[in-house]
Amino acid sequence: MNYRRMKVKETLCLLGLIVLLFSSTFLSKQTVLAAKDQKKPTITIKTDTNDYAKSITLKITAKDSSGINELKYTDSKQKASYFKKKGTKLTLKKNVATLKIKENGVYTFYAIDKAGNAAVKSITISQIDTTAPVLTLSDSILNQTATIYVNAADLESGISESLYLSGEVAIDSDDWEDATDITGKASFTVDEGGIYTVKVKDQVGNASVQSIDVTMELKAMWISYLEFASTGYTKEAFQAHITEMFDRVVELNMNAVIVQVRPFSDALYTSKYFPWSKYVSGTQGTNPGYDPLKIMIEEAHARGLEFHAWLNPYRVTSKNTDLSLLDKKNPAKKWLTDSNKDNDRYVLTYDGSLYYNPSIAKVRTLIVNGVKEIVQNYDVDGIHFDDYFYPSFGSNYKTVFDAQEYDAYVTKQEAAGKTVKTIADWRRGNVNTLVKAVYSAVKEINPKVAFGISPQGNLNNLRSNQGVYVDIDTWLSKDGYVDYICPQIYWTFENKVCPFDDCLDQWLEIRTNNTTKIYAGIATYKAGSNLEDQWKKKSILADMVEYSRDTEQVDGFMFFRYDYFNKKICQSAVNELVDVLED
Repeated sequence: MNYRRMKVKETLCLLGLIVLLFSSTFLSKQTVLAAKDQKKPTITIKTDTNDYAKSITLKITAKDSSGINELKYTDSKQKASYFKKKGTKLTLKKNVATLKIKENGVYTFYAIDKAGNAAVKSITISQIDTTAPVLTLSDSILNQTATIYVNAADLESGISESLYLSGEVAIDSDDWEDATDITGKASFTVDEGGIYTVKVKDQVGNASVQSIDVTMELKAMWISYLEFASTGYTKEAFQAHITEMFDRVVELNMNAVIVQVRPFSDALYTSKYFPWSKYVSGTQGTNPGYDPLKIMIEEAHARGLEFHAWLNPYRVTSKNTDLSLLDKKNPAKKWLTDSNKDNDRYVLTYDGSLYYNPSIAKVRTLIVNGVKEIVQNYDVDGIHFDDYFYPSFGSNYKTVFDAQEYDAYVTKQEAAGKTVKTIADWRRGNVNTLVKAVYSAVKEINPKVAFGISPQGNLNNLRSNQGVYVDIDTWLSKDGYVDYICPQIYWTFENKVCPFDDCLDQWLEIRTNNTTKIYAGIATYKAGSNLEDQWKKKSILADMVEYSRDTEQVDGFMFFRYDYFNKKICQSAVNELVDVLED
């Protein structure tokens, strides 16, 4: 028994010695290999796609003759020394690791072999797209058709699909399966007002939606300076007055107000060019202590009303030339009373009123600057001029008002051998220069703000050489002058000179451009009167709206003016008008 046990022990010892000798030999070989390895590991990186995607999987292969000891990475450009204490470890399986990337950027990979040799390799990932497209909508109404402009952009993978639906639709709604496809189109048209929603998707499926409320028809109330007390208001009284008026405007189914904020070279707002109006403070030049225009815009927008600032460009006074009534900061008073003789004709007297001289470049600059400060400082939806341009002169038109400046123009043109315009065309040119400058100034500051003019409705009067000098034919045939024209067609259908329907048709006929809207100016103040038999007709105002709509070319209405919507004599016609405007 003892002999056998001894033999077993000897055998086990022998086997242990053999294993020890083998292990030592193997480790010695590995140590030798490691000692001889002076090459850096090789790192290769492959992406699972070269296209845009929401995420990308990287396949990282690290190899070395002595074996990889560790593989790390970081999301920035780094050198090998960075990874001695930093970096995120990756697990290698048969020399391969995978990493899912969700953000664009530079990624650096670090491998160190068993001999201590290290290598780094970086890759830039730029095709990950997790950003939804940018989408904005705008609209334009012309001839009772709305064009909705789709401004969609995706700087990464690009737009793949555009759809639209009527109504407000959630981004993940199943309703999109029935949407209208407008992929590749910059706009689409609709013939009914309301909310429309557009959805755009990029190449990897990121989506954006945007809705727009299309107002097919402008229904605007003119609110003149006559609606304001010349004695002025406290802030509280003014606020109450505006609240009452604008609430009433909404009750009347209107969607816009056109408020006269500069009636007489003055301002119902903070201006560096014109003095405060007496219609807010009681005395021209006296600060009321609050900003009436800011209040009016806020109250209008709170009720869903557009706010258009109504200005009289040339009128300084009406049937009055008393300079003592003008504030010392009024530009007209400065020019008429300073010691500089060169500016004495910047303001002219005609028929007992004062006007800025339309032929003077500095006058035009003043008017343009006055518009610019409103658009820059206030959230207005429009700038509005009415029909106060040149006065009506009659047969003496060649010798009055700015005839002196015209004579100087003639002398200059003849001396230069250039063509001389008639005084009527020269005056039209003066007005055109102002109108075009105002339009350009408005659009440069805010392209969304509309600029429009409401001239008197009789085209024969406008085209006369004896006054006004509104070049309506140019404004309705060329771009860059106005966004809309609202002729004041203040006559019934039976008027012998300018029947409403014939007059409106003439205006529509002369519009040959495709950018200028036409609104109908309607005389609410005549409803119920004896001026013409048809003004007694209860439906007269409603009939004017219906006729305008039937043309399919009139895109809205302006009604003159607020006070008359509350007068008893007008109520029968107003009530029927309100019903029609609700449609």
